Amino acid sequence: MERRKFLLATILAMPFTAFAKFNLFGQADATKNPKKGFVVKADESRFFAKKTSAKDTYGRCMVSSVDTDNQLYISAGSNLSNKEIGGPALHIHYKDDEIFYVVSGEFLIQIEDEISLIKKGDTVFIPRGTKHTFANHIKDNPGELLTIHQPISTELEKFYDVFCHNGYMNEAQMSKQFSPEELKLLFANNAFVGQPIDIELALKNLKK
Repeated sequence: MERRKFLLATILAMPFTAFAKFNLFGQADATKNPKKGFVVKADESRFFAKKTSAKDTYGRCMVSSVDTDNQLYISAGSNLSNKEIGGPALHIHYKDDEIFYVVSGEFLIQIEDEISLIKKGDTVFIPRGTKHTFANHIKDNPGELLTIHQPISTELEKFYDVFCHNGYMNEAQMSKQFSPEELKLLFANNAFVGQPIDIELALKNLKK
């Protein structure tokens, strides 16, 4: 009992700042993050925390991996995002969850083998390790899709940065944009596992 009292007295005598960086569960306290808040305008992008113009791009970053110590990434569409019909191949992110939120309009979403039509206000949660993809089925679609990753790897953000400036790329084009080591890291945690959504067939099935 005396030992317990001694330990308690010792802990209470320690300066409060000794615990300031941690919460009750021993985890780092995010409220102590010294980084400053910021505003990203509608025509701006923020890949790797560097503010640039989002004009004539296929998407834009609003919250970067650099802003959140790789814990969060948020992106949205830009003026070229939905001009053409189509979408990426079926793929998996092995280390990060992905969330889609439909700000406006409508899109097709595939989770494993199920394809759905998602509309304004809908939210889609895709746990890491889940096959998924999406597609724009309307030429010059005025809609907007918000994308969130948690966490986010540096190499995946670079992939999105390159995509937003170049559009969809084949393997040869990607090899010109990334070093062999970057591609190795990218495909260690992300993999293409199928074809893009067959939009005509998907819309036909959804009408049944």
